[in-house]
Amino acid sequence: MGLVALFVSAPACSSDSEDDDKFSESHQVSELNASYGAFADEGRLRIFAALLGRKGFVRLRGGDAIEIDVDGQRTPSTERLLDDRVHYIADVPAPAGETEVTITFVRGVERVVGKIRIYSAFELVAPPKSIKKGGRAEIDVDPRPDLSKWPGFFGPGLVAKAELIGDCIETGSQLIDLCAADSEAGKCTQAYPVTLDAAKLVLRPGTSSCKLAAQVRLAAGGSPFEGTGPAKKTFKGGGFEGYRVRGFELELTD
Repeated sequence: MGLVALFVSAPACSSDSEDDDKFSESHQVSELNASYGAFADEGRLRIFAALLGRKGFVRLRGGDAIEIDVDGQRTPSTERLLDDRVHYIADVPAPAGETEVTITFVRGVERVVGKIRIYSAFELVAPPKSIKKGGRAEIDVDPRPDLSKWPGFFGPGLVAKAELIGDCIETGSQLIDLCAADSEAGKCTQAYPVTLDAAKLVLRPGTSSCKLAAQVRLAAGGSPFEGTGPAKKTFKGGGFEGYRVRGFELELTD
């Protein structure tokens, strides 16, 4: 990905402290929030890391660094600036197997480590070609996850979701949970196959039928950030999300 940086003279009325807020070195580690993501499709694994301080996104400065490792292999990253947003990005071929992504914030001898597991590449088993408004359709994957190996606080830590994209969706796209067919009312049990419930979709008024791009995600959350340096410093907050995705086309009908 290319990087475009625009440099302009600071207005005379701006203070050094206001400018310093835009850089990591002016923040204690405990003042920073981290927003990390790792997303794999059939071809690429894309990793995003952002740090937020007192007034929003910050750039690394003063010796601070972000290190990204994929299955223990150091992976180069690029800084991307877009308006007031700053991301550190890695883009590599997606490993076929289950993958561990580690992002480490480095300040001197201090390290703050975030880790996440990405499910292995999967195929959709005879995905539905159409679904009626308000109806349901079964979706299965191969290989099916062994959910006992993905423990979470309130159930499996690997969760199936679907993003539906199309002109008939009220907001253009919508992310919904995929749940086992025998889930209790008000609950979403994870077991395969899962069910796509079209009644959850918020459609534009007057919709009769439309074509949708559907993306099945097997999503997980990262482990808590861990301070591994001598002082065990860690972030104020934030999170690490990731998923493996597979897409198909779907027609919504009356």
